[in-house]
Order: sequence, then structure tokens, then C-alpha cells
Amino acid sequence: MVASNNKLRAIVANQINKYYPNAKRICEIGSGFGGMARYVARHTNARVVGVENMPFSAFVSRFLDVFSKSSTVWGDAFEYLRNTREPFDIGIAYLGPKLTPMLKDYGDKIRVLISLDFQIPNMKPIRTIDLGYGNTVYHGKKYPHKVFIYEF
Repeated sequence: MVASNNKLRAIVANQINKYYPNAKRICEIGSGFGGMARYVARHTNARVVGVENMPFSAFVSRFLDVFSKSSTVWGDAFEYLRNTREPFDIGIAYLGPKLTPMLKDYGDKIRVLISLDFQIPNMKPIRTIDLGYGNTVYHGKKYPHKVFIYEF
């Protein structure tokens, strides 16, 4: 699990407010302890659902959700997306280079995907924001801090 930093959180909320101000339903896919979900819920007009498959992380996030307009679901995010009845306006993911590309198969469940640090190969984002510093190290490989935004 990689926790998002405050700069990444602020960029995500700013992008939502600037380009998708009418977004009402947001899903954070792999929400960990829920920091991004709670931040986005506080700084946008949307309701945010975080989906986390690690029991302890989901438990902590649910506890902290009491103070926010976000909520956490414990379970597999891909299964959750498959079974959702109403599409999400936005999905936020900080998953890694193997899982992030799988999200392109959920375009009927997510209208916009905001991916942190990991892009979807062979799919051009509509916007890329380079933080200009830092990186995520995943299995020994460095991925520069960037935000990739895709519209399905």
C-alpha cells in the first residue's frame, strides 16, 4: 500500500473542481486508510466511496469516516465496480503498474479515471500533471509523481 501525499490529494481535488464540478459520485479504488477519499470528500461537492480489500486498513478508514462525508467498503474493488448499479462520475486509483491497466475495462462503471503515478499503456490520458519532484518505488522501479486523467 502506498499512501497519497497532500500535494497529490490537493491536485486531485483541484482537477475535480475545475473540470468535473458536477461530479456527485466518486470511488477511490484501493483506498487504504482513506486519506484521499476523506480529502476529496471535504474539498469537493461529491460523495466519496473508498473500496479497500485489506481488513485492517478498511477498519481504520471506517472509523475515521465518522468525521467525513466519505464511506469505506471492505472488499475487492474490481468486484465492487462490476456489481455497482449506477456508474461513478470519477474513479481515483493509486494501484500500481499491474492493476491500473485493468481499469480500462470498467469504462461503463467509471466515466473519468484519475490515476496517481501509474498510467494505462496504449491509452492516451486527456491530461497529465507532472508534480516535478519525487516518485513512487514499485518493485525496485521508480515512477515519477504524476497524475493521469482519462475519460471513458
